[in-house]
Amino acid sequence: MALFIWKFLEKAEQTILVIVSITVTVLVMIEVILRYVFAHPLMGVEELATLVACWLYFIGSAHASRERSHIMADVLNTIVKTPRNFVKIKFFITLFTFIMTIIFLEWSWGYIRWALRFPEYTPSLRLPLLYAQISMLISAVLMVFYTFVELVDYALQLLGKREITVKREEELPQVEKG
Repeated sequence: MALFIWKFLEKAEQTILVIVSITVTVLVMIEVILRYVFAHPLMGVEELATLVACWLYFIGSAHASRERSHIMADVLNTIVKTPRNFVKIKFFITLFTFIMTIIFLEWSWGYIRWALRFPEYTPSLRLPLLYAQISMLISAVLMVFYTFVELVDYALQLLGKREITVKREEELPQVEKG
């Protein structure tokens, strides 16, 4: 069941990311053509593209959290010599990240509650901003879940219940510089 949920979330995220990526690209392309080729911009295209782009950014950040591929400046693998110590450090980093994602979840939940009480709309199309704001809450829920899974994974590695899978820089495949 857990694997089914994991795969379902992966497929849902990938589908959303593909759809919103194509939508943002098409909307921007339409606006550029209308504005610079025909000299007649269409009102509201930027608003719609921005609302859709919020889904791209927030679901993309959740997906990066799931894949453990978020941007980081990781110099620890050059300093820490043993994989076990490296996992210890990764555990505490992930614990801190987990706490921060819970704070993000609380803030996004508060923001959605506020947005429901005081609805905002885009200037020209009058679309509810809640359509974009809800992506923040969904992303926060997903990031809390994925960070918790990562935290449990590192804890199991430290307890010896799972093989240590953290790879150090020198163990990763090297890209030839040319």
